Amino acid sequence: MAISVPSFAKINLGLHIGAVRSDGFHELRTVYQTIAPNDMIRVSVGRGSGIEVRCADPRVPKDSTNTCFRIVERAMRTLHARGRVIIEIEKRLPVQGGLGGASGNAVAALLGLELALKKKFAGPERLRIAAEVGSDLPLFLVGGTVLGVGRGEEVYPLPDLPAMPCVI
Repeated sequence: MAISVPSFAKINLGLHIGAVRSDGFHELRTVYQTIAPNDMIRVSVGRGSGIEVRCADPRVPKDSTNTCFRIVERAMRTLHARGRVIIEIEKRLPVQGGLGGASGNAVAALLGLELALKKKFAGPERLRIAAEVGSDLPLFLVGGTVLGVGRGEEVYPLPDLPAMPCVI
């Protein structure tokens, strides 16, 4: 049975880019806001092995360069889990549109995998795995209004802002 998880978009309400760090990333301070537009991710685990990414949009990579593939691969290894994982991505957000679509997809795939396997990571472990895959993945584990520091992977929830219309 496939587990369906919505994958929300994000916008940056503010962004300060600082000096280059020793790891090659820029130091930054940003306020992220998750927003309602979303993709839908379906995860199923069956007999066999490997990871398969399915998506009708030809611009979405279906190999190991896909963030969903990468996070599921790490999660399976960390959980010592076995099985063939199928990740179906229903794209509604623009590919490379600056809304965090791929990052949100990866986090949704991780949450779907946990439900499909009936295994759950502790919060800090989940954040660590997300940050290893990409700088803005951890924000999707927090959601709402979020302060991002470091390279964006260090996240702190902020009080939610009131709902307001915006044009994206």
